[in-house]
Amino acid sequence: MENKIYSYKYPHPAVTTDCVVFGFDGCQLNILLIERGNEPYKGCWAFPGGFMNMDETAEEGAMRELNEETGLKLTQLKQFGAFTAVNRDPRERVVTIAFYALTKKSDVQGGDDAAKARWFPLDEMPTLAFDHDNILQKAIEQMKKDIYFESLHRITPERITKLDKNEIFVFGSNLEGAHGGGAAWQAYREFGAIMGQGVGLQGQSYGIPTMHGGPKDILPYVEEFIEFAKQHPELTFLVTKIGCGIAGFMTKEIAPLFVGAVDVKNIFLPQDFWKELI
Repeated sequence: MENKIYSYKYPHPAVTTDCVVFGFDGCQLNILLIERGNEPYKGCWAFPGGFMNMDETAEEGAMRELNEETGLKLTQLKQFGAFTAVNRDPRERVVTIAFYALTKKSDVQGGDDAAKARWFPLDEMPTLAFDHDNILQKAIEQMKKDIYFESLHRITPERITKLDKNEIFVFGSNLEGAHGGGAAWQAYREFGAIMGQGVGLQGQSYGIPTMHGGPKDILPYVEEFIEFAKQHPELTFLVTKIGCGIAGFMTKEIAPLFVGAVDVKNIFLPQDFWKELI
């Protein structure tokens, strides 16, 4: 029998992708899981994922499977490992390429061969199918390493007395825009904050309201700020310890709200915030 070009007599392993998606809800990290609708491990919880098509990259396959099985669309994933244990899948020899992502918690729905899709708090995880418990631990380790690396290069100075032309002073405000104390008063006196404007860019400052409720009430304004920063890569945003002064919150309550800023290169955070995120 004539051999075809690039066809070999050696057996080939199948390749799958798996997505570990961390979702923040204003209080804690959650993990996105799907309930498997087919064997093996039918009825068990696992990460969204599946077999990679011949005409797509691993990242494309991971995004496709994530969308098909949960309805969640992400534009960026981080590859953190390949898992190659010989007997990790009872069907056949399967190598999986694993990715993780940080996002805000949103509505999901099971689709394709996933019977259900659901967010689980990180400290309330069920037992997972395949070797996904091991994959989760590796994802957490990699995320912590990535956050630590970012923290070395993007720390807001303790005292800010002047700004470069492209720098923005990010301060905790109130919805009324009464900039009468703390960092808000400094923003008004030195960096162009406008009395009566409580939210958004004003001069070389940016206000995030922190006086109108708890962390969950502050979160939408933090998310709005992060999106604004993404749209303005030409600017550098120096986030002060918003909410931890006059507003009376603790660092551990406010820092997690900025988990979505970890991968945004033009957002600098206070060192105490980075410590909480790590």
